[in-house]
Amino acid sequence: MTRSFAAGFIQSAIDLGTNTILMVTGRIEDGGTVDILDDAHAIARLGKGVDTARRILPETIDRVCALLSDYRRRAEHLGAVRVRAYGTSALRDAVNKTEFVAIAQAQAGVELVELSGDDEARYTFAGAAFGLELPPRYAVIDIGGGSTELAVGSKGRVERSQSVDVGAVRVTERHFPQLPPTATQQHDAEAVIRGILDSLFLLPPKIHLIGVAGTVTTLGAIDAGAPRFDTRDIDGHLLSRAAVKALSSRLLTMEYDAIRAWPQVEDQRADIIGAGSLILRTFLESRNLPGVTVSTRGIRYGLLLEMLSGRL
Repeated sequence: MTRSFAAGFIQSAIDLGTNTILMVTGRIEDGGTVDILDDAHAIARLGKGVDTARRILPETIDRVCALLSDYRRRAEHLGAVRVRAYGTSALRDAVNKTEFVAIAQAQAGVELVELSGDDEARYTFAGAAFGLELPPRYAVIDIGGGSTELAVGSKGRVERSQSVDVGAVRVTERHFPQLPPTATQQHDAEAVIRGILDSLFLLPPKIHLIGVAGTVTTLGAIDAGAPRFDTRDIDGHLLSRAAVKALSSRLLTMEYDAIRAWPQVEDQRADIIGAGSLILRTFLESRNLPGVTVSTRGIRYGLLLEMLSGRL
């Protein structure tokens, strides 16, 4: 159903991901520009155990509902007339998703919608470009907790998109029972990752690649030498393939506490950043790409733009 909101009405879009939950709140000004009022980020690990049990765990439901309630109150405090959450890979995989959606909507008071992999790639493509100066044609990769999306097109128009079931949480739970993983575990994981990523469509030669989500932004923060994780330090940062390879090789030989001690790595990401870096490294190497431009936006921005336009 198409909704119509006049300029000035505030709305909030929530990205309910496998590892993180992010919310962006904004409105359209009279001149047609988008005014971002708030951008919230939290790690809730919705997808914990979903890859093996195919269920969202009871303790996870409680944790996520509490966070969604906090987000709704935060958005309403800013004057939001609509707050809507969109679930991705973990929600798609869970056999108890209908039960979870009903509980979340009842307890948190937030409308919750499941996105297909193709929709996730399409909205991510739109959101990743927000605020960046880009060439006429570009590609976007989103390495999430449970899946990876790839899209290519021009600003405002996706030409092709695809989603595959490989992500930082999924790879960690399947292949890395301890940190650091053994050389054999790394080799086996890379072989699986490469096989899955090879099923993605081929990109045009010399295409400009943008990367979104926690793996790319965290690696960008480390590479940029940021004193802590701050989006202002990394948005638009060019992360070279050589830098990704070096960081990945180092992360995959480190223990959890050592990774967590890095100021750019959030505690709840320390156990999965090695797997995420391996996915990015494998993709860049397999496609012979020189690197990736970091975007701190992503699917939530694409969703908000669609909500503000009345198309969602």
